Amino acid sequence: MLLDEAVRLGPILPLAIVFTVALAEAILLPQRWRVKGIAVLMVVLFGTGAGALLHWGQTRSHSTAADQAADREATEIAALHGLWAQWDELSHRLPPPAKEPASKFDSVDDAVASLSAKVAAIGEQVDAFKAGAVGRSIDAPTAARLSDYLRQYSGYRVVVSCVPGDLEAYTYANQLVMILKSAGWDASGPEATLNVTDKAVMGVMVLIRDPTAPDAAKILLDAFNQANIPHQPGISANDAIPDTATVELFVAKKP
Repeated sequence: MLLDEAVRLGPILPLAIVFTVALAEAILLPQRWRVKGIAVLMVVLFGTGAGALLHWGQTRSHSTAADQAADREATEIAALHGLWAQWDELSHRLPPPAKEPASKFDSVDDAVASLSAKVAAIGEQVDAFKAGAVGRSIDAPTAARLSDYLRQYSGYRVVVSCVPGDLEAYTYANQLVMILKSAGWDASGPEATLNVTDKAVMGVMVLIRDPTAPDAAKILLDAFNQANIPHQPGISANDAIPDTATVELFVAKKP
C-alpha cells in the first residue's frame, strides 16, 4: 500500500519541493515589498497552474488506462463467449447432459467459471455417448446357432425394417437379414419405415398382420427365446405387411 501511495504521489513531490523553494525565495530574497509581492504572486500562479496540469495529466492517464483495461476485458469476454458457443454447438451432437450449466459473462472470472462448468458437462456427455455407442449385435456363435435352428424351417417370408436415419438400427437389422438368408428364409430389407413406432425399443419387434400368429412368427419367437435375443411380439397397425403369412421384424432406435 505504501508503494502504491509513493507511485501515486511520485510526480507531485518534486513539484511540491520546487514550489516550496521558489515561494521561500520569493519571500526572502527581494528587498522591496512590491517586488516581493509580485514574486510571491507569480510563484503561486505558476505553482497552481503546474499542479492543475499535473492533476489533469494524471486523471487522463488513469482514465485512459481504465478504458484500455475495460476494452481488454471486453475483448477477452467476447473471445470466451465465442468459445462457449463452440462448446455449446458441440454438446448438441452428444446425449443431453443431466443438468445444463449456467452461462454468465459479466466478467472474465465469470466467463472462465462458466467455461469450466461447460467442459465438465461435455465430459459427462462424452461418457454417456461412449456408454451408448456399443451397437446391438448378435455374436458369431449365437448367429450360427440361430441360423441352424431356422434352417429347419426355410422358405418362410420375412420383411425386416428399421427406423430411418439410424445407422445402429440399420446395422442390426442388416445382420438379421443376413442370418435369415443364410438359413434359407425369404428375407428382404432392411427397409426404413416410420409406421411402426418412434419410441426407443431395445428388442426386435416381431410384427404380424393378423392376431392369429402365423407359423413363421412362432418359429422366430422360439428361435429368439433360445438364443436369448431381446424381442417382443406385436400386431402391425398398418398395411406394410403384404399378407397374413408374412412376418415383419422391426428394429427401433436403441434406448
